[in-house]
Amino acid sequence: MQATFDTFPKNISRQALTRLREDLMRRETLLKAMVQRFETQYGITLESLESRLALGEGQEHPDWEISIEWRNAQDELQQTSLMKNILEWLLRSKMR
Repeated sequence: MQATFDTFPKNISRQALTRLREDLMRRETLLKAMVQRFETQYGITLESLESRLALGEGQEHPDWEISIEWRNAQDELQQTSLMKNILEWLLRSKMR
């Protein structure tokens, strides 16, 4: 079953959705830069760092804290990308 939308809810305008999408694009750019900074700084993937820490390798400070911050940035990036894609879909579907 495919849902279609005839109009936006009265309190949500196309302009508001466009601004939200632009905000999410800026957030996505910032989060990508954070993830890239971690990858460059450590020269490994987050998964490799987490595996190393799970084996007891590395230091609790700062490695564990950095892995948490890195994981949070990566998770937020995925969530932000999803929300941006949904807004883009909504805006495209309303153009038809």
